[in-house]
Amino acid sequence: MKIHVALAALIAFALSASAQETVSTLDWKVLQQSGKGAFSGAVVTTNGKSILQIGSTDAGLETRLLTITNPPITKKLYAITGQIKYENVSGDGYLEMWNYFPPEKPEMPEGKFFSRTQAQYGEMKKIHGTSDWRDFTLPFNSEGASGAPTRLEVNIVLPGKGNVYVGPLKLVLYEPSQIRSIVRGGWASDDIWPWIGVIGGPIVGCFGALLGWLAKTGRARTFVIVGLRAIAIIGVLLIIAGFLALLWRQPYAVWLPMLLFGLILASIVFQLPTIQRRYEELELRRMNAIDA
Repeated sequence: MKIHVALAALIAFALSASAQETVSTLDWKVLQQSGKGAFSGAVVTTNGKSILQIGSTDAGLETRLLTITNPPITKKLYAITGQIKYENVSGDGYLEMWNYFPPEKPEMPEGKFFSRTQAQYGEMKKIHGTSDWRDFTLPFNSEGASGAPTRLEVNIVLPGKGNVYVGPLKLVLYEPSQIRSIVRGGWASDDIWPWIGVIGGPIVGCFGALLGWLAKTGRARTFVIVGLRAIAIIGVLLIIAGFLALLWRQPYAVWLPMLLFGLILASIVFQLPTIQRRYEELELRRMNAIDA
């Protein structure tokens, strides 16, 4: 299970890396010294990284963490990303990002919109209870806005007592497919699975056909048996990952393909006895031919 989860994370990371662009890295110590961030809490250095520590009482807390003026945003889809850790947070807290846009007309006020981490799971999960370090994302889609945002403000809201730790932040730009995955909290984008089917299906089909031809002609017995077992093991891992995704409430576009592909690949194991008997029959025929 751990192996497949690591593979899923690696795939998601590779796709994310190809679809996103980091335009700013935000260090809490630098932000605090410049007066642009860390309005509340203490900044400490841990393992070479600046960490913002925030404590809240029973009365709760609502405070600004940072302000970015004239952010270098050139795409419609962008986000503030980072890692967060929290201890004994009562109620449902969240991070929020306010996005300010220039007015459509001189006499109109500036546009003001927000996004919040209030989901049940994923990188937009709410802040509740206790959690070790995990990734978070505050995304925003500025389609239809009057232009690029003039200012970003990141706040934290805690309804009750608790301690929160926020690591260094990044301002990143996204492609449409990647932002959908993050908003839904999925391990990977919905667009990945059709491509896996289009590319992986023929590859597995051709490999299976090769193994079938080799088995029929009685060649490369070890290669065929090992190949079929490897396919079956991959199928079992996909089934396990699919059930884990279902248990962790991943979108159906994540767990359903895993279960379907896993069942198809794992069913190969039922062909092994037949293929082994085929090799044994061919070997027996050769021995009889030699004796004759």
